[in-house]
Amino acid sequence: MRDKKIIDFVTKHRISVLTTMLLDGTPHSSTLHYSASFSSFYFIFMTDKESRKNQKLINSGSTPASLVIGFSEEEWVTLQMEGEVRILTKEDQLDEAWRVYSEKFKGSEKYKDLADSVLLKFVPKWWRYTELKPAPAKVISSEGKNES
Repeated sequence: MRDKKIIDFVTKHRISVLTTMLLDGTPHSSTLHYSASFSSFYFIFMTDKESRKNQKLINSGSTPASLVIGFSEEEWVTLQMEGEVRILTKEDQLDEAWRVYSEKFKGSEKYKDLADSVLLKFVPKWWRYTELKPAPAKVISSEGKNES
């Protein structure tokens, strides 16, 4: 995923909706600030360890998830993704993740040593970027279907 329009869109925005699976198998959606790495195409979120979105992650380490960025009726652009999310626990992964997150959210490293803060990493397996205005719509996807 190296399309400049998508990189600019993801860089410009700060809030996403992440959907994870709860222990009973039901989906749970929550809004989260995110940061992204474009070299490997993944997203980082900081959240409370005890939050509902982490129930299955704490027990299994990872879970299928979906992520949506963009939901403005003025802009009419979205990036929808499906993939896997996990809690980062290894020190080398945490150092890189904190670097990625703090590049977008200056000062966030002050939460690094709090026992109740965790970083989540979402890696997309499928994605679709859609611009609905101006017509005709523009669609770029991981499936290689680029339409205008």
